[in-house]
Amino acid sequence: MSRMLTLAGMILLLAILLPVLVPVAGALTRGQTFTVTVIGQSRTAYDIWSKGTHAMTGEPGDQPPIIVACQTDVVQDPPGGPYVIGSHQISGGGTILGDVPPDSSVTSATSYYAEVRTDASGYGVVLFQTSSATATGQQFHIVAENPADLGEDVQVALGLPPTPKPVLTPMMPLPLPTTMKTPLIPVPTTTVPETPILPTAIITPVPPITPQPVETPTETTPAQEIPLLVFTGIAAMGIVVLWGGREREE
Repeated sequence: MSRMLTLAGMILLLAILLPVLVPVAGALTRGQTFTVTVIGQSRTAYDIWSKGTHAMTGEPGDQPPIIVACQTDVVQDPPGGPYVIGSHQISGGGTILGDVPPDSSVTSATSYYAEVRTDASGYGVVLFQTSSATATGQQFHIVAENPADLGEDVQVALGLPPTPKPVLTPMMPLPLPTTMKTPLIPVPTTTVPETPILPTAIITPVPPITPQPVETPTETTPAQEIPLLVFTGIAAMGIVVLWGGREREE
């Protein structure tokens, strides 16, 4: 039983350390995409490409899978250069640009390699694309290397990296010791000045006012006053006249 476990462990170890083999015929169909995960150091840039494909022409039907452009944390050389990533040295001699197919009428050589930056966990994911131009009937070796340290053992694997769920530790409430009292935090108070109470004004309701018609005063001629002295004189003269008439009759 122990020998069987040891043998199974060796097979698993070899399967992890060997380069990724991508069989286009059978496992993959033209037009499909697949992901390759680079496993290395945290926050580190790694070169990734289809190793040993320099003998292919890059023409339709004779090219390896290409790397999908504009991916997060994945950088590629522009088709017309400069070839900063492609000029990196690789283990065994030569450069990345010399180990992939040349430019063709349909595809640039820069589509076959890229630089991926790993995340905090040391994983870097690269998306590849197959098409009707991808060669069939052969396998492609997808490899990754650290351009700053060619001796580093970099692993690659098909598919996305594992995403383990975080282990949540339940928080248990701890009772306070019996001798410990919760300190009282003084609450600041603000003194508000008292507002003087003003006497309430007694409001007398205003009775309704009924408009009355305005009477126009009639103009009258003021009576002329007769002086008392004139009136007395006239009366005296009347008496004299009357008295004189009576004497004549006698």
